[in-house]
Amino acid sequence: MGMRKVALITDGWRRLFTYAWPAGILQRIRETGEDVNLYIFNSTGNWSRDAGYNRAEYNIYNLPELSDFDGIILELNNISSPAVLADVISNAKRSGRPVVSIANELGDFYYVGIDNYSAMKQVIAHLHEVHDCKKFWLLVGAQDNYESSCRLQGMLDYAKEHKIKIDKNDIWYGSFDYKSGLEGYRHLWDTHKELPDAIICINDNVAVAVCEAAAQMGFTAPKDFRITGFDNFDKAGFYTPSITTVGHIREEAAYKGMDILLKIWAGESVPRYNFTNTEMLWQESCGCGKGSSRDARAHLKDQIMYSVESEEFDEEVLSMEAEMMQCNTVEEMMYCIPQCIPSLKCDAMYLVLDDHLNAYKKETEKSIHLDATPSDEGFSLHGYPRQMQMTFAYERDQRLDLDRQEVDGIFPTFDYPKPGQDFLFLPLHFGERTVGYVAIRNAVYLMEKQYLFQIMNALTRSMENLHKKEMLAYMNRKLSSLYIMDTLTGMYNRMGYQQLGEESFRISGLNKRKLLILFVDLDRLKYINDTFGHEYGDMAICAAARALMQCSSRDAVPARTGGDEFVLIQSYQSDEVSRELVMRIRRTLEAEGKAQKLPFPLSMSIGTVVTDPESALSFADYVKIADSRMYEEKVQKRAARK
Repeated sequence: MGMRKVALITDGWRRLFTYAWPAGILQRIRETGEDVNLYIFNSTGNWSRDAGYNRAEYNIYNLPELSDFDGIILELNNISSPAVLADVISNAKRSGRPVVSIANELGDFYYVGIDNYSAMKQVIAHLHEVHDCKKFWLLVGAQDNYESSCRLQGMLDYAKEHKIKIDKNDIWYGSFDYKSGLEGYRHLWDTHKELPDAIICINDNVAVAVCEAAAQMGFTAPKDFRITGFDNFDKAGFYTPSITTVGHIREEAAYKGMDILLKIWAGESVPRYNFTNTEMLWQESCGCGKGSSRDARAHLKDQIMYSVESEEFDEEVLSMEAEMMQCNTVEEMMYCIPQCIPSLKCDAMYLVLDDHLNAYKKETEKSIHLDATPSDEGFSLHGYPRQMQMTFAYERDQRLDLDRQEVDGIFPTFDYPKPGQDFLFLPLHFGERTVGYVAIRNAVYLMEKQYLFQIMNALTRSMENLHKKEMLAYMNRKLSSLYIMDTLTGMYNRMGYQQLGEESFRISGLNKRKLLILFVDLDRLKYINDTFGHEYGDMAICAAARALMQCSSRDAVPARTGGDEFVLIQSYQSDEVSRELVMRIRRTLEAEGKAQKLPFPLSMSIGTVVTDPESALSFADYVKIADSRMYEEKVQKRAARK
């Protein structure tokens, strides 16, 4: 059996959780020495109130083809979109691969997590039976959150069994955040105007917030009320009073999830439900404990060192972003990123982008036509383009030289030969528009330190700024084209000819180089308009313009200066080359007329002049000379027709 690949689909950026899942999985992989690598697809779609932003974050889940993996682990407890949740579940089922869900019972997948129901039942039982609490407030998470629902049901079932009255006015449905605790306490106080015997909170964040809100009103636990949390965060142990809580090791769930996959691969039977251990920690807030047994000095030291490290990293990220904001191309930006990578402590980093990101730049580099405006609608809103461009690669402590390497699939090193590695995939997007992704090898450290959010924000802001600059440059050039471009032919108009012609003449004089100037007049245009109509006249004008532009050199300035008059300015090579150019233009024009099956022949009169850098003649003087020579040819043609 070759290298096996496990996909972890998760969301969030808070280190206590986001870090725990891959850490537990990798621990089990490395213990066994099995040939397995971990591929993490992470979003922060539950963070923003912008629905478009969230959709683009969640789009990272559409990047992998899950059937390419040997096993799938899902941690989807924080996804705020029911549609996204349903889509991920559907894709996992359709893959035909074994699927393990962590902390959230989904479909008929294997489940690993704590027994939230029994744990919270023990909490309310302790408050009722040990502390004689009869009146409760319950501050829980969202009604559709799996863990919150299980914990709430455990409390409600115990209350029903022991004839404890808890009605809807005693329950606050919020979230797991500190702010939710403040809002929940104020709502319940405004509803009841008196404290209950005990307040049971969905987690320690909410419990600490309730204590702070109550303290503002002169109430303290456990004197005025008893309070409990859940999850055993640091703030529970170091807060005063220390918070009664439920402890559990988050990595253990992911560890067991990986173990289930290993057993399935080995052909062993595995139960669907798998529970990890919990520990009841009765502390001061319920009237039991004597304070935290944790080493406050060691904790403070860790916080100080984390703060120092974070400050250093913040400075590097800000410096990187400031430099990237000044860049004018994606390529320039890529040279700024490595300065931050040593702090990231990852083995490799890759940036894969939708080539549509360069659409404005490409158009700006070309001659602008009024009907060629790119659109941001070209960015993907669902899924990723099959073929993208790897614009940045960093491996082995150095940036690799790339010439926009094409990536077909999710990753250039998807089949990595060394086991026990992790690959993290993060979305890049402008609002709801997906522009690519970042792939990082061995980046779990970043997830632990909570740096990823900063890095991705800096990258996104810088790239969106560049995109807007390129869009602005394009629109400015397009706006300029309204003044210097001829809309009928796509050539320069009289204003463009005057500006660019004068500039070409000035530069050629400085460089002591000659210019070839052609003054061209389309023959018999009045006859064509009068006989066949102005539509045919416009066709003749466009044919003449095409002939001039097709035959001219890359540095040429082709212009339509009047109804049937044109000027062509380009570098002079020799008299022979100049004569050949004139002949080629005439042949091309004749061929254009035949190709369009025009009911009349096409021809033009051409006058030429070569500038002399040593001469005192002006640009306008040379154009007059070419004009007069053109007129001489036209007069000769009229005489010949008589």
